[in-house]
Amino acid sequence: MNKQDAAKKVFLRSFGCQMNARDSEVVKGLVLAEGYGLTDDPAAADIVLFNTCSVRQHAEDRVWSAIGNIAKMGVKRGTAPKYRGKAAPAPKKIIGVIGCMAQNYKEGIFKKAPAVDIVCGPSEIDNIALYLDEVIRSKKNVLAVSEKKRKEDVYHTGFYEAKDHAYVVISEGCDNYCTYCVVPYVRGRLRHRAASEIIKETEHAVRAGIVNITLLGQNVNAYKCQVSSIKCQVDFQDLLKKVSQVKGLKSLSFLTSHPKDTTNELFEVMRDTPVIKKCLHMPVQSGSDKMLKAMNRGYTVKKYHQLVDQYRGLVYNGQLSTDVIVGFPGETEEDFGATKKLLKSVCFDSAYIFKYSPRLNTEAALLADDVPKEVKERRHAELLGLQKEISRKKVSSCKCQVSGEKDEI
Repeated sequence: MNKQDAAKKVFLRSFGCQMNARDSEVVKGLVLAEGYGLTDDPAAADIVLFNTCSVRQHAEDRVWSAIGNIAKMGVKRGTAPKYRGKAAPAPKKIIGVIGCMAQNYKEGIFKKAPAVDIVCGPSEIDNIALYLDEVIRSKKNVLAVSEKKRKEDVYHTGFYEAKDHAYVVISEGCDNYCTYCVVPYVRGRLRHRAASEIIKETEHAVRAGIVNITLLGQNVNAYKCQVSSIKCQVDFQDLLKKVSQVKGLKSLSFLTSHPKDTTNELFEVMRDTPVIKKCLHMPVQSGSDKMLKAMNRGYTVKKYHQLVDQYRGLVYNGQLSTDVIVGFPGETEEDFGATKKLLKSVCFDSAYIFKYSPRLNTEAALLADDVPKEVKERRHAELLGLQKEISRKKVSSCKCQVSGEKDEI
């Protein structure tokens, strides 16, 4: 990067889950290391990056709208040169779409949004500074999508948004292929980080004064790492024990747990390890076995209830949150009623309710989206009201405190 480029300011807006939030921190750390500056004001930026989400249509719609708004912006306020007494036409900002939408739509983003200069998938963000340099130098678009494993040092930039909490990624991608879910297609197949690297990153954060850590993965329970030096495999329970021993760590939590891979062993580790927060986010998605099978979730309602009973029996006062989808193709009033019944019987501390929207490349996208929009809206509102009442009663009775995360992994 030359001295002129070094003065360029980057604005980054992140959409979606906690994994995206961590990726955005990584990107900021990488561009800072290459001499770029950061700004919180998109109008003051030379480069605008959108770290995108494809989990639901609403998230994608917000991104398209944001790109359009930035494309209309000029240069930094007050810096436009004068031409015949008027401000000259404003140079176009460099716009980058990174993350899941980039991986999903690839060159299609350039066609739909010609103002975009960079399309960079999740596996390529370790090279984001290189791609910025290339666009600045060549004035040509850059398309970078792949499913390669990231360079390990990408996680050690030392940049964290919060001063007391950090996300640490333990795995990337997913092999479950739930029929509604785009994650395997945009994040790739499941790839695990070495336990030693996870511990190293946690230690680095704690030394920086960040003593509350959340381990991230699309399905943390599937974590496995072969340790050749001791000829054994580290699973998620082993990893929790190892990370919890980091000196100075105050609290440890994790997201997200898939019911089909959740075991009593996890609950026992949560019970026996004081530093681990007694909070479990375990998406159920539906209370209907027919819907669960259609979603390819790999468990039954009975199995889910058994897990809840085991968790509450082993983890004293443990909090439990979940995700639910309404309006999945073929969902009848009977199926919806089964979901309401499950929410009432499990009595979650919090539940995040989403309306189904078809996702590109997924198996469910081949099905007729046959639940009318107004029915989805009604079911969504009904479950939100039901969960609000459940949460209110739990808080008022002091059984446990409502908690959870805004977006799912």
